[in-house]
Amino acid sequence: MEDNDEVFPQASIDAILEKIKSGALSYSSLQEYVIHLMKALDKNGDEVISFDEFRDGLKAMKIFLSEHEVNTLLRVFDHNGDGKISMEEFYNTLSSATAE
Repeated sequence: MEDNDEVFPQASIDAILEKIKSGALSYSSLQEYVIHLMKALDKNGDEVISFDEFRDGLKAMKIFLSEHEVNTLLRVFDHNGDGKISMEEFYNTLSSATAE
C-alpha cells in the first residue's frame, strides 16, 4: 500500500508523533517513557508491538485513526519493515521527532 499525502499528510504524522512524545514530559527521560510505553502496549509480552497492539494503544491514548492511517504510522516506526515495532525503533522514532 502506498502512502498518500492527501489522505494522511506528513504534517498529521508529525502532530501524532508529537502527541505520543508529549507523554514523556512526566518521565525523567525519553528512554524511561519508551520503556513504560512498550510495557503498556506489548500485551502479549513478545517485546515488540504488533499492528493490533499499536492500533489499540493509540486508541487508549485518545488518538483515533483509520486503518490506513495506522498502517502509515506503523511504517514510520517500523524501520526494518518486519511489521512490528521494537523498543529501539520506538525510541529512535520518537527521539527524532522534532518539537514545534
